[in-house]
Amino acid sequence: MQHVSVTFLTACLIVLLVCPGCKKIIHVNINNVAPQIVIAGVVTDQPGPYTVTISTTVNYTADNVFPPVSGALVIISVNGLADTLTETSAGTYTTHFITGSPGNTYSLYVAASGHVYTSSSTMPQKVPLDSVGYSNSDRSNKKKINGVAYFQDPSGIANYYEFIEYNNGVQFQNDRGVSVFSDRLSDGKYISRTLDDDSTDINGGDTLTIQMNCIDANVYNYLNTLNLITRQNSFQSPTPDNPSTNISNKALGYFSANTVEKKSVFVR
Repeated sequence: MQHVSVTFLTACLIVLLVCPGCKKIIHVNINNVAPQIVIAGVVTDQPGPYTVTISTTVNYTADNVFPPVSGALVIISVNGLADTLTETSAGTYTTHFITGSPGNTYSLYVAASGHVYTSSSTMPQKVPLDSVGYSNSDRSNKKKINGVAYFQDPSGIANYYEFIEYNNGVQFQNDRGVSVFSDRLSDGKYISRTLDDDSTDINGGDTLTIQMNCIDANVYNYLNTLNLITRQNSFQSPTPDNPSTNISNKALGYFSANTVEKKSVFVR
């Protein structure tokens, strides 16, 4: 069995703080490594407050309890305003007054455990989620229902999307229902995006909700690699290195400024 990155695999679990769909228990042969800091923060166009969580990785053979990092200095800045976050619970830092608006660039500054970490993310313009639906298919004589997102992709602009699915108001468990999409091959087209959650999470009588986030290129690259690795069924071949985070100083995790829109459909 191949050796894989323990820091990445544990970070997959920690990033659940902002991407709860990205978790899978995988048994691999790995060595112990020194803990690394994991920073996860999101600013959206929805009313705040917003949070940044800071923790450290643990050896993969240890319990999935990730030590929070307390006492950090965390600042999010935008348009000359600096919001110093308050630690509202161990390792969780909350904003006070900043608001999320498309077109603004948000800068993150974290000083923790004697090190400084920085990041920035520009919130894309919102692409409206036109409507949501579902499709039916049969696999191995078992009915499968998939959510479908419909939207008009703007032409001449590189757009990146994240989709998160909810069933009766509850987000799909483990790594199901979270996916990303780039318009590289469909710029300016009307998109009918079928979301394959690789499971039978949706049944007749359920209310399916699809959340569409417009994200920047760096966040897309991180989440795309995260999804590719966590969705693998085995580690019989070498895996990629840790995703290319947009946080400096070799921190794990990511910082995102993104728009959010949700729509629901009743499954008959």
